[in-house]
Amino acid sequence: MPGIAERTIEGTLPKLWAAELDEAAVSLSWSSSKQWLAAASASGSVYLFSASTGAQTRRWPAHRLGANVVSWNPKHDLLASAGQDGKVCLWTSESDLPVASLDCGNGWTEHIAWSPSGKYLATACGRTLRLWSDKGELLQSFDEQPNTIAGIDWQYDSQELVSACYGQVVFWKPFESSPKRILEWKGSMLCVALSPDGRYLCHGNQDSTVHFWIVATGKELQMSGYPMKVTRICWERKSKYLATAGSPHITVWDCSGKGPAGRKPQTLVHHQLPILAMRYQEDGPLLASGCAEGRLAVWRPSKRDIPDLTAHTGSSITDVGWCVDSSLLAAATEDGRVIVFNCESPS
Repeated sequence: MPGIAERTIEGTLPKLWAAELDEAAVSLSWSSSKQWLAAASASGSVYLFSASTGAQTRRWPAHRLGANVVSWNPKHDLLASAGQDGKVCLWTSESDLPVASLDCGNGWTEHIAWSPSGKYLATACGRTLRLWSDKGELLQSFDEQPNTIAGIDWQYDSQELVSACYGQVVFWKPFESSPKRILEWKGSMLCVALSPDGRYLCHGNQDSTVHFWIVATGKELQMSGYPMKVTRICWERKSKYLATAGSPHITVWDCSGKGPAGRKPQTLVHHQLPILAMRYQEDGPLLASGCAEGRLAVWRPSKRDIPDLTAHTGSSITDVGWCVDSSLLAAATEDGRVIVFNCESPS
């Protein structure tokens, strides 16, 4: 891409360790204790690695048709894995077998979300949305959605759950089967995210737009002009910035104060193929992105529009994840590797 060669990049990400899976790595997640990194394989296996050394401590044959996503409980040592068999399995680092197996519906279970409190797990399987306790008990089956659920997320206080599908975004109370509130939007949503402060609900769309809802009022904002469908969105921890991507470029909106309307977004240029994974630190300002070419980049969007640190994995990056204290960054690759990098915050 013209101009990239002349741009000065700060440094290369130092690799700490790497491990191999039996097939493509499709998802990864760090435990809240910082002891473990879990990874899911396209074969259906779920792996557990020591965060500091990369030593493999578990390999669970979790999902017979393939795994989709793994996610650690934010409060304690409990891992959820979801698969193409319609199941979610709950694991602990000490268990050889799942401590619970959850029947989430017919089809693939593609989306899971722990509540910030760690007490609840939401699962989306096709049009079916269900709520479970952290013990694996079914607490609520919500009204079936009119279309396949494209994403779910929790409010910061764990009091409301949001789901998105073609045509609508729905707010749910944990123990009420019918919707509390429905926001209608005629289009195909691909991803959804609530801002950490609960002010905005945003979704990336098939029609190459990003749509904002102001949660308190239901007022809408729409950002267009993207060259491709928007498949990745993520919020900065203080809700000031929203990073969005679907093409090789990242677009960052400033949502502070009066919000993004009328403001020119920041464009981050480094990747040459579409971005497939993107995530902000939970306790810092850095943004990580990975693309179909295998390039990994760490950005500080509020300070500069070129990466602080980069690496090249040699294979398409399917997921990225920050350790809880943000000192380590992990990347999952299509050729079946999990790679962990040291990532001390640049000054």
